Amino acid sequence: MIKLKITLMLLGWAASIPPLFSFNDPITCEATREKPCIVQDTEAPASPVGSLRDTLMISDYYHGNLAGVDNLHMSLSAEPGSQGWQQVADYIRSRAGIEPHQVLVLDLRQENHGYLNGNAITLCDLHNWLNLGKTAEESIAAETQWLARLSSLKKIDNVLTVQQFAKKDYSTGNSIAVETLLSEKEQVTQAGFAYRRLPITDHRAPLDKEVDTFVSLIKKLPKGMWLHVHCRGGKGRSTTLLAMYDMLNNADKASFNDIIERLAAIPPYYDLTQIVRTDPDLTPYYQERLQFLQRFYEYAEARFKGYSGPWSQWKTEHQLV
Repeated sequence: MIKLKITLMLLGWAASIPPLFSFNDPITCEATREKPCIVQDTEAPASPVGSLRDTLMISDYYHGNLAGVDNLHMSLSAEPGSQGWQQVADYIRSRAGIEPHQVLVLDLRQENHGYLNGNAITLCDLHNWLNLGKTAEESIAAETQWLARLSSLKKIDNVLTVQQFAKKDYSTGNSIAVETLLSEKEQVTQAGFAYRRLPITDHRAPLDKEVDTFVSLIKKLPKGMWLHVHCRGGKGRSTTLLAMYDMLNNADKASFNDIIERLAAIPPYYDLTQIVRTDPDLTPYYQERLQFLQRFYEYAEARFKGYSGPWSQWKTEHQLV
């Protein structure tokens, strides 16, 4: 009887596995929410970290209003490989004299991601919106379940390169034997950093709850703590959070345009006012993100004038949709 129950449980578990994780059929993906793709984002665990920069660079690259930039203590990057976290540690140490235990890594990624044999991997659909509409808790739970499923496999088929995914070549990925599989939190804490997840949807403005969380985090950040912020590519979400951080610290001495321009002046030169990019489908979302930042600047100004409430309350009081 007990054996029968166990057999039924295993059959039920196998039946619940979506097509992406089929054990018997060739694994295919379509970059949809129903059939997402696994993409290996780093070529090797020790690949150079993409879009790595820091706020100390602003005074070297920007020749306009630099008021308040000395009060910013943040670095940014794309998702590193496993050994890339040592590169990040060395970079922050050389630039700011800060050790890893004084660094809080702020992971902005809503999408499922982790580390397969030391390489960064992502489960994604076309716009990287696999967890769109989920709460932070739901996104993290979905990722945990996904990593658990992968860890039960001896090999993972059809792991795409970034180039294959960009070309929509969804069927010629590599089969990779599973040697190690870690969450980002495990990888980051092994490198000696503190870790915090703040899931934000790719290409879009952060939600009110996420904004409130970030404002509260900045307010409570211990003195001497350095922030390292990253998303997948180290551009849109990371630069958005840096702009918010700059506004919270300097909206009383730098205009909205000053802040946007000085952040766009450093590599990778990501200009948040540029709303027309390679994919026209995303233009409305970049417009919404820019509008959000303009309103957030007004909120940051209000804080310097004595306003103490959270963003969500200020937004309601000003009848902003």
